[in-house]
Amino acid sequence: MRVVVVLLLCCTLPGLVPPASAQTAAAAGGADAMRYVHPPPESALDHRYDFEWKILETALRRTETRYGAFTIASSEFMTERRQRYELEHATGELTIMFLGSSPELEKMLLPVRIPVDLDLQGYCVMLIRDGEQSRFNAVRSLADLKSLDFGLGLGWIDVDILRSNGLSVVTGSSYDGLFEMLRQHRFDVFLRSAVEVLGEYDQRHAAMPELRIEDSLILYYPMPMYFWFSKDAQGRRLAARVEAGMRMMLDDGSYQRIFAQYQDSKIRRLHLKTRRILRLDNPLLDSLTPFGDKRLWFDPQSYREQP
Repeated sequence: MRVVVVLLLCCTLPGLVPPASAQTAAAAGGADAMRYVHPPPESALDHRYDFEWKILETALRRTETRYGAFTIASSEFMTERRQRYELEHATGELTIMFLGSSPELEKMLLPVRIPVDLDLQGYCVMLIRDGEQSRFNAVRSLADLKSLDFGLGLGWIDVDILRSNGLSVVTGSSYDGLFEMLRQHRFDVFLRSAVEVLGEYDQRHAAMPELRIEDSLILYYPMPMYFWFSKDAQGRRLAARVEAGMRMMLDDGSYQRIFAQYQDSKIRRLHLKTRRILRLDNPLLDSLTPFGDKRLWFDPQSYREQP
């Protein structure tokens, strides 16, 4: 059987798939193609998940011999709540999403228990206002952070994690609007993962010169970000293929090479190895979290960059 892979590239968003209907994707890949429909970017500046969709694409390519053809397309824009609804009810409008683990999701959906970014997402740095670095230089403990207001998106899993650790959180309903809220002194810190912050800062610096990246701290809490699927038979089949491909990549080193391609420059530029790490508990994780496999968990102090 001829294998057809549909990967429509958007010229303004390299590496991402533009919105396409499930019907269009299936027709292009053939009736038997396995359909992966993921959420689109939230704005023209949103490149947060380029790496994750590259991992997905590579895992699916690695499993073509066993599973056959596949298609990848992005859905129309959906809030996280709607993404969960579409997967829980297996509507076909969305067949995969990327999100952190929570008790609610564990009940509703099926995860592939491999932290896609090897938990680099759990290492958070702070977007702050220019001229305020001195407020953070003396921070040495969680108690020192309790005088600050942290900005996060309404409904983000991180909100519950920070609040459970006694930190003050201000929420905003718009991803792009959170940057403006920081400028307008609505909160003190926009907490960003090491995966996201550099791209966000570089894209906005010219328009928002008041913002800067705090340069001394990491706020870390384990935050495994999984690929999630419906719990029906089709969702389980889609998940099994992705997990098989990801584990093949881990075993042969290709996963680590792609990680290095996308992340090593961020690790260097943020000097993660030398920052002070303040650790929070994540009460949302369950006993199935795969802490035993060290390959799945980034550690800035032991990580060795690829040559």
